[in-house]
Amino acid sequence: MARSRAIRGNCQFCGKAYTRWGMTRHLGTCAQRASAIESVAKGSGKRQEIFHLLIKDVWTSDYWLHLEIAGQATLDQLDHYLRAIWLECCGHLSHFLINEIYYDRQTEIDWAIVETRRMSARIADAFELGTEAEYKYDFGTPSKLLISAIAVRSGNWSGNPIRMLARNNMPTMKCTACHLQAEWICTECLWGDRPFLFCDRHSKGHLHEDEMFLPVVNSPRIGMCGYEGPADPPY
Repeated sequence: MARSRAIRGNCQFCGKAYTRWGMTRHLGTCAQRASAIESVAKGSGKRQEIFHLLIKDVWTSDYWLHLEIAGQATLDQLDHYLRAIWLECCGHLSHFLINEIYYDRQTEIDWAIVETRRMSARIADAFELGTEAEYKYDFGTPSKLLISAIAVRSGNWSGNPIRMLARNNMPTMKCTACHLQAEWICTECLWGDRPFLFCDRHSKGHLHEDEMFLPVVNSPRIGMCGYEGPADPPY
């Protein structure tokens, strides 16, 4: 599924399209975002540290998120958000690895040789500017993400603990038969190193139709386990 051009996404404030790193620069100068921050600053929200997180898939540069999260929010809330927008399929376990500390929901692990803590930890206690973290969902067919704290500011916060700043647009994936937009991925053929992307028309009559088909979706978990797509927004 390799593509030569970097995948763009749209700023949630002004709508302009940028690549992942272009968006990083843009969000620091976007006039509409600055206006939104100024408006919130006049409100009655709780003042705290606010973290700008860049989240990307380990395996491909196509999938990325720019999020803003309240410092008083928890890793558990970030975990639920990532599951909802990108990952959740069968209730698998997950964990964060931050500064050589594992954060999960089950810390009583007899064999653990590293420090473990619960996901109830606050974002402000686990992250600081420049922190790079790893996240894994599902230890059998794992999805792995990298999380970077690329900016931290102080400000008022109210409402949902996480806000979307930008997200990659859907990568173009073409049917192997006609080169139109693919709608289905055959997981049997994917792992068997055979043509695996099909439009609705050319999915009909395929050897593994239905039982091994999963929808083409905007997620790094595409084609893995039983993943059928994200929850409905807001996440």
